[in-house]
Amino acid sequence: MVNSNTPLDTLSEAHRIHESVQVEPWSFATFEDCLTAPYYGVFAYLNEEVVGFAIVLEVLSEATLMDIAVDKKARGKGLGKALLNFVLEQSKRRSMDEMWLDVRESNEVAISLYKRLGFSYIDTRKNYYPTEIGRENALVMKWCSAKQ
Repeated sequence: MVNSNTPLDTLSEAHRIHESVQVEPWSFATFEDCLTAPYYGVFAYLNEEVVGFAIVLEVLSEATLMDIAVDKKARGKGLGKALLNFVLEQSKRRSMDEMWLDVRESNEVAISLYKRLGFSYIDTRKNYYPTEIGRENALVMKWCSAKQ
């Protein structure tokens, strides 16, 4: 997990991935702030290179998956699933009752993964995500820990 000793190049590589998948990415300063309490981040590595990350916010007994991404060149290797499994296990260990997320309505691969790992559809946020040609709906999904 990320802490104050996380190397700057690790943060920079993760931010580069974030920028490559977002139409309106966070600034580096915002990205870095989202890796300090009550947030935490985890990274996926392939051949000692950062190829993915997940950022989670924890408040009381509720977690929110703020962002998760895998570099385009490293997709299809199960890294997104591994990152998500890791943060779900962390949530259980840290006594989180549930985890929430938003996902682009068009992101069928992510939606399928979330469903396989126990997330349920809750609601739709209309015109939530910016796109290059307008806006796109977000699906709100929730995972509940086994203790509920």
